[in-house]
Amino acid sequence: MKKASVAAISIAAVALATPTLAAEKAATSSLIGTPWIETKAQSDLPGPMMIFLPKGKLLIDSCWETYALRTWKQASSKEISWDEDGAIIHARIKAASADGLTLQITAGKDIVERTYAAAKAPYVCPDMKR
Repeated sequence: MKKASVAAISIAAVALATPTLAAEKAATSSLIGTPWIETKAQSDLPGPMMIFLPKGKLLIDSCWETYALRTWKQASSKEISWDEDGAIIHARIKAASADGLTLQITAGKDIVERTYAAAKAPYVCPDMKR
């Protein structure tokens, strides 16, 4: 009888853990390959775009700066980091879905929250005033 109880408890534990693991995996998979555009940029210009690519590559672009190809890593299901010219930027994935991404980014002593929306194609930067 004890063996049946232990087995039932083990099965219940796996069943309870599975949705969490599935949700974490879904958050990671929605992060990769989606063009993310910052929704509340710090200026009146369109927000920067980030595309987390497989194999640790990150493409960052904007309508006013030249694109950059960076490296990125995932430390856990909720922690990522990327290299910006030798400075390692750490971020916590606060929320991730097919349509939106919220990151809490650690920049020095500051923690800033950035919200991104999945870009819809076609997307073209607006004409910039010169």
